[in-house]
Amino acid sequence: MLNRFAACGIFLCFLGLFFGPAAPAVADDPRECVLLAGRALDSADAAGFERAVDMDSLLDQALDVLARTLQQPGAAQDLPPMLAILFAQAARGDGAAAGARALLRAEARAFVVNGIASGAFAGQKPTGRAAQGLLAPLFADASTGRKEVRQVGAARPDGAGWQVPFVLRDWGNGQSYDLVGRVTMTEGQPRLTGLDNMEDLVRRILAEGRDAAL
Repeated sequence: MLNRFAACGIFLCFLGLFFGPAAPAVADDPRECVLLAGRALDSADAAGFERAVDMDSLLDQALDVLARTLQQPGAAQDLPPMLAILFAQAARGDGAAAGARALLRAEARAFVVNGIASGAFAGQKPTGRAAQGLLAPLFADASTGRKEVRQVGAARPDGAGWQVPFVLRDWGNGQSYDLVGRVTMTEGQPRLTGLDNMEDLVRRILAEGRDAAL
């Protein structure tokens, strides 16, 4: 279904972007956090992944884009009613937004941590239980195939951190995605905190979902 494909793809594309080999990087290279995240995924090391990646920042960014997108006419019509309400609340500017966002973030985080710790995101047969919770049905149809980083470009400083461009090859759906990672210093270490082209990524995945539903 479209709603499953779209929601899963939006999250998995940035959560899986670190699979596979990339060009070597030295310890002080901003790209190193991307490579460290890849090694953590390959070894089912959820704690190591979080040291290299600010998962909450990425989830917040994705939720912002997804909540706005689902406010467009007809965009949320295939969602279960409770999820449609939660995403509508998350897009508001009042007190209800904080609670809805916290719940959605917690459910997405639980899915991610389970996927890493079980080895599923490394292309292995999961050893733990399936994802649980409110958002679990949305991830049921997601691609868990291998994710390979290709063509990692030079880190570009811009005053707020670095942009690190690269290509994500998803062997599960056969697609390649041009991504622009946002790397910032956190406690003296470079850390991946977002995607500068998240909105473009969301639009593309939603379009792929619509095409698949035809």
